[in-house]
Amino acid sequence: MKYNSFYFQLFRGTMKKVLTERYGQDFARDTMKKACNLYKKLVLDADDIGAGNPMAYNELFALAFVAPYIASGKRIAPEIVQEMMRRSLYRVKFYFSMVDLNTPQGKLSNQKSILKYVKWYTPERERRYPNSFKVDFVGKPYEEACYYRITRCPICAYCKRLGVEELMPLVAAGKVAIPANRLHKCLDPEGIGSMLCTKIN
Repeated sequence: MKYNSFYFQLFRGTMKKVLTERYGQDFARDTMKKACNLYKKLVLDADDIGAGNPMAYNELFALAFVAPYIASGKRIAPEIVQEMMRRSLYRVKFYFSMVDLNTPQGKLSNQKSILKYVKWYTPERERRYPNSFKVDFVGKPYEEACYYRITRCPICAYCKRLGVEELMPLVAAGKVAIPANRLHKCLDPEGIGSMLCTKIN
């Protein structure tokens, strides 16, 4: 997989802060130092899921939290990994309020995103990248009601190969946040947290 350090660098400070609070400054410093190099290795060793894959950010995001866990020798409790993810997402909460889906502009932006996915996920790419995300679209892409379902996730397969299956519910099932756009007038937020089973894409 093509290396990109964006997510690790974006959340590095937050992860280190959580680890410092829980395990102390020395542990946090040593773990994050090792995790930096390990993250690059994990990304480069991951299966090729295709250049320009619009779902690649999901795996880059997940591996940013897998790296410190492995770098620590699994001394970080999974619930602490979850806390690292929760607080990292909260740090970029502004992102969830950038688009108001109740406006024509917001709907157009969402439609463009869906069309981008539809354009990329062709039968040819499915054959070329059999280990990539498999996305099924529900509804017509040119209508407002179109959405997608992920029916094959390379993050799960990679976690299993790395021997960190215990993190799969966190990094693949998405049990770490409650996304809510404050601009939505008909807000009905679905909880994504420990002991919940909701997954929103």
